Amino acid sequence: MEIVKNLNTLKAMAKRGLVEFCDQTGFKIRGLYSRDTFTCYYVWEGKDRFEYKGQNYGIKYFDGCFYPYVVKLN
Repeated sequence: MEIVKNLNTLKAMAKRGLVEFCDQTGFKIRGLYSRDTFTCYYVWEGKDRFEYKGQNYGIKYFDGCFYPYVVKLN
């Protein structure tokens, strides 16, 4: 299982209504517990499991995260 970090793929999924972006998705943000900045790839919500371009994806929460990520399922 890997987090989808390709913004073009995430935008295409959002356009099809499979996921809904947060206001921060795709923007550089500062970490809550550090001064490091990173690109935000989490989403507001989405379908638990869905197919996109012949691959299976889903939404997964990780420990310490308030929002879910889109992950590629095996």
